[in-house]
Amino acid sequence: MKKNFHCQKGLTLIEVLISILILAIILLSFMGFFTQSALFTKKNEQKLDTLQIAQKIVNLVEVDITKQDLLANGIIDSNGNVLNSPKTIDASTLNLLLDDTIDPNYKYSAVVSNNSSQNLIMFKIIVQDPSNLNNKSETYTYIRR
Repeated sequence: MKKNFHCQKGLTLIEVLISILILAIILLSFMGFFTQSALFTKKNEQKLDTLQIAQKIVNLVEVDITKQDLLANGIIDSNGNVLNSPKTIDASTLNLLLDDTIDPNYKYSAVVSNNSSQNLIMFKIIVQDPSNLNNKSETYTYIRR
């Protein structure tokens, strides 16, 4: 009976510790991928937020703003030319033109300029996240003069 007790084969404590150490190293390397993925997703989500707001403003500009609105607010003259081109329109004037309030958590403005070759007025919409100044979206639209 004493012989059976000494002949049992199994894993030693050192072998178990080494296998746990190897497993921990592998899992830690994968944890780096997950944290980087989470940071990348958050950054892209913020960028998409500014892009969606810019697109919303573009849609409102295309639907709501008429030449009469621009003329009444001193942005264009009677010939349809932008006064002091390019002209920057701040958020409050843009809200007035659009008859709508855009998300107040973001800074936004429009730059209006002439496109003389095609008889169009170009609107460049700029939306910026105040919590992250590097997060900025720009998009363009045109309306007829």
